[in-house]
Amino acid sequence: MRPTGIIADRSRAILTVSWDDGHTAEYPFKLLSDLCPCATCNDERNNPDPLKIIRPKSSELDAINPVGSYAISIMWKGGCRFGIYSWDYLHQLETFMAKLGE
Repeated sequence: MRPTGIIADRSRAILTVSWDDGHTAEYPFKLLSDLCPCATCNDERNNPDPLKIIRPKSSELDAINPVGSYAISIMWKGGCRFGIYSWDYLHQLETFMAKLGE
């Protein structure tokens, strides 16, 4: 699936994606920031060292840019600037959010 529209609502801190199958999904900025798929953020999440200090994450949106025809890059103010959120990854997050809501 591919998006037909993407809206970043900074006041609500929600990214809304309309998909070509007709459904719409809302992604909270906090979730997108916490689950950033970049290598640095993945390393921090997967580090087993309990004494390692994890840098605070910012969920304040700086910018969103297209990455080819398969993803968007989200840059966070004061935080990660390298997350590439593919359409497949956003679908996985949607499934994850649905399970949280059950």
